[in-house]
Amino acid sequence: MISDFIGIDFGTSNCAVAAWVDNKPTLIVVDENSENPYKIRSAIYLTNDESGTVSNNAQDNQQTLTEMLTSGEILFGEQGFNAFLLTPDEGRYVNSPKNFLGAKIPKRLLDNFEILVIRFLSYLKHCAEKQLNKTITKAVIARPVNYHSTMGELGNQQAEALMLRAAHKVGFEAVEFIHEPLAAAYHFEQSITQSTKAMIVDLGGGTSDVTFCSLSKDKADKLDREEDIFSTQGIRQGGIMSDKDLANGLVSPLFGRGGRTADDRALPNMLFFGAYSIDNMPDMTNFYTPQRAKLITDYIIESADPIPLMRLQRVQKNRLTHQLMHAIELAKINLSDSQQTCLDLCFVEKNLSISMTRDQVSETMTQWLSKMFTMIDGAIKEGNQQPEIIYLTGGMGLSPLVQQALSERYPDVEMNVADAFSSVVLGALLKAKRLYS
Repeated sequence: MISDFIGIDFGTSNCAVAAWVDNKPTLIVVDENSENPYKIRSAIYLTNDESGTVSNNAQDNQQTLTEMLTSGEILFGEQGFNAFLLTPDEGRYVNSPKNFLGAKIPKRLLDNFEILVIRFLSYLKHCAEKQLNKTITKAVIARPVNYHSTMGELGNQQAEALMLRAAHKVGFEAVEFIHEPLAAAYHFEQSITQSTKAMIVDLGGGTSDVTFCSLSKDKADKLDREEDIFSTQGIRQGGIMSDKDLANGLVSPLFGRGGRTADDRALPNMLFFGAYSIDNMPDMTNFYTPQRAKLITDYIIESADPIPLMRLQRVQKNRLTHQLMHAIELAKINLSDSQQTCLDLCFVEKNLSISMTRDQVSETMTQWLSKMFTMIDGAIKEGNQQPEIIYLTGGMGLSPLVQQALSERYPDVEMNVADAFSSVVLGALLKAKRLYS
C-alpha cells in the first residue's frame, strides 16, 4: 500500500522527501546527480532564454530574476550548481531560497521567491509521484523554529504563509507544518526503549533549533504532544555562518584582509563586505556592483602588496563567491575525518591553496559555539530541568568540533548523533501518517 501523503524537509542546505510505503518509511530519490540521491542541494540555477550577461545593478537584477522565472530554464540541485560553475555569467544562481522567506525585502522580490518555492516544491512533489506512481495530495513540511529573519515572529508568519500558498499552488490539498527539531524527536522516539528527557539539537545550514521534550515508546503514535514539550528555541545561525566565520578568520588574508596601503593605511573592511554572503542576496549583489569593482581597483593601485587584492578582484569580477564558499565548506567537512586539510583555490589563482587544521577552525568557531550554548542553556532554563540525552542532528551535528564542545559543556548528558540528512524528513512523515492515515 502506498500513501497519498509525504513528509518534506525543505532545508537551507538540502531538501529531502519521504513517503509511507508498505507500512514503512521510504526515502524518495530527489537528485540522481548527487552522491546521495535521497537529498538535493537547496539551490536553483535560472538560465536566460537568450544567452546574456547578468547585470550588476540591483534594480536590473530584480527585473532579470523576474524574466528568468517566467521565460528561462530552471535547473535544480547538483545539475544547477554544476551549470552555474561552468557559466556563472549566463544565469542566476539562488542558493538556499528558504533563507529569504522571512526577510524584510520588497514585495516584488518576495513574490519572486514564492515562485522559486513553488517550482522547488513542484519538483519535489513530481519526484515522489514518479517514484510512487501515485498522486500525492497531502504533506507535512518541516520548518525551523525561527526562520532566518530580522523581523522576529512577523518573519516566521510571512515565511510560513508563503510556504503554505506555494504548497497549495503545486497541488497539495492538505498541508501542515512541524518544527524541525520536533520532527527529529519523533524519529528518535521510534528507537528508544525507555522514556527520556531529550534535548533535540538541530544544527542546519541557516538556522539552529532545539526542542527539549519528554519522549517515550508508549506515546510514539500520539498526535498531540504539547504536554511533553518543555521548551523550544531557535536562532538565525547555522553552518553557513560557521563557513563565513572560517572565511573571515583564515581565508580572507589571502584576499587582502588585514593588508595596508603603501603609505601604511589599513585596507577598509568595506572592500570585503558581502564577499562571502551566499545567504544574503542584497549584500552579495552589492559586492558584485561596478562601484565595488572600482573601489577594489583603486586600492590595488594604493596597496603595499597588490597581489591579494587582485585575487579579490577575480572573485568579484568572475562572480566566484558561491564557488569559494563551496570550497570552504568541503574543506571544513574534510576536517571531520582528519586533523588537517588543504583548501584548494586554484579556480581563483593557479596553485593557490591554504593548509587548515582542525584546531585553527575551532578558533574561528568560538562565537558560533557560544551562541549555540546560549540557545541550549535557555531551553534548559525554560524547561526547568536537566536533559538526560542530547540528540544531535543537522549537517553541523556531524562536526567533531561541535560534538566535542557539547560533550565538554554537558559532560553528564548522554549524546546520540542522528543521520543528519534523514531524521527531520522521517519525523515529518511520521506526523503526516498520524494526521492523514
